[in-house]
Formats: sequence, structure tokens, C-alpha cells
Amino acid sequence: MSKQTLSAGVAITLGDEEYELKASLKAATAVSNRFGGFANALAAVAGSDLAAIQFVVRQGVPLRDISSKDLDEAVWLAGTRHLMGDVMSYVTRLANGGRDPDLEGEEAEKAEEGAEGNG
Repeated sequence: MSKQTLSAGVAITLGDEEYELKASLKAATAVSNRFGGFANALAAVAGSDLAAIQFVVRQGVPLRDISSKDLDEAVWLAGTRHLMGDVMSYVTRLANGGRDPDLEGEEAEKAEEGAEGNG
């Protein structure tokens, strides 16, 4: 099996801080298990479900960067409407093996080369 490089993460802004939602198998498994699949996770995020968005963001942001309690509050303060699009992009990447599904062929190879060493 060939090794495929993950795309760069999805950046979100919470207050004055920017965080990168990093794709990983652990995060993908947690999100898929919590919602009964990625389609259900996307529906919950699209529905502005605060707890769903907090859970998904928590999977992508290392807790060494911010406590779980502070992260939950920062997500609430940022507002679900503000975060929805980026969180949906992150869930879509989780469902696509950590890669951006919108990039194909040469674009994907360039993005993957740029993401090497990140993580």
C-alpha cells in the first residue's frame, strides 16, 4: 500500500487565536463513531449544533494548545455560523483520508508536497 500524504489542516479562528484542525485516523474514527458516520456529522454541523461543532473541533485541535473547557467556550463565543464552513471542510477531509477532496491530480500532489513535514 502506498503512503499518501495528508493535506494541510483547516485553519479556524477562535477569539484572537488561530488553530489548525489536523486530520488524523484517531480524529476520523472519533467523529465517525460519535455521529454514526460522516454524513450525520456533516448534517449536525450544517444544523449549527453547538455540541457537534465543539466535539469535531476538539478532535482536530491538540489539547496541549488549549484546555477542553476553554476550547468549548471559544467555539461558543466564535459562533456556530462563523465556524460551520471550516468545520464541514475538516469533516470532509476526515472522510477523505485526510486529504482535500476538492484538489485533484497535479494540484493535489503540490498541496501534499507542501504539507509534508506538517503534523
